Amino acid sequence: MQIKIVIGTIAFMLTMMVFGYSALREPARLERFANAELGRSIEAGGHIFANNCATCHGVDGTAEACFDAAGNQIACQGLPLNFNGLLCGEPSQRMTDMGWNGTKAAYVLTTVAAGRGPIMPTWSEQFGGPLRQDQVRDVTNFVLNWESETLCAAPVITYDWPETADEFLARTDEVQPGDPTRGGELYTVTYGCQACHGSIDGSVAGVLGPSLTNIETDGATRVEGMDAATYVYHSILYPSDHIAPECPTGPCAGPPSAMPANFGARMGENPQDMADILAVLLGE
Repeated sequence: MQIKIVIGTIAFMLTMMVFGYSALREPARLERFANAELGRSIEAGGHIFANNCATCHGVDGTAEACFDAAGNQIACQGLPLNFNGLLCGEPSQRMTDMGWNGTKAAYVLTTVAAGRGPIMPTWSEQFGGPLRQDQVRDVTNFVLNWESETLCAAPVITYDWPETADEFLARTDEVQPGDPTRGGELYTVTYGCQACHGSIDGSVAGVLGPSLTNIETDGATRVEGMDAATYVYHSILYPSDHIAPECPTGPCAGPPSAMPANFGARMGENPQDMADILAVLLGE
């Protein structure tokens, strides 16, 4: 009898040790499972992004290189997503600008699902879009995966932009007189300004932003004490600071502006771009 009790006790203890060992390993197993699931979700989201989102937001989410179905480069109409103003900080700068009080993940997921503003459509089937909720989560995870130490360590604007356009253009050791021909190419393709503002001569209508056809005169009337050149210059660098009175669909919405906030950073890599775009917009 005593032998049976001893054997039973030993068996019970061994069983509990096995269960205890398994319990200790369970968190690690669940973490590996969760990481694998997240990896699959990010991969699936990448495929969805490439087929549906890259046309407006760019192939790498920076809204710098967009292509149509035939492979031709076109102007990007979407805001940058692979961008420290969206992904870095909790809340990020864009969340603060939008008055969003929730999490970053919820902000991105809600934007993908329900759309935002007149350009970003709804994607979730819950709101009439083509994607299931799990696919919306996949795209969200793909976008959030761009956050990195390198991205968040990078300053939003790397070039030391002076206060006024005249001060900037006076930096003759850094920029040459603006070239309106090159500025037209930058306006139409490189920076995609025409997609929202329309052509400078007015022959192609914009779909979102205010017309810039007469900005060389209109710009001088927008902000008291500010000339047209500095108004345009400021509007490129800090688009939410000055909201134009009229857009194609009525009064322009904002702040924040629907215009991408990363032009200062992009042009900071080659300030001559700013000089050339000012030249074509101001008729110089």
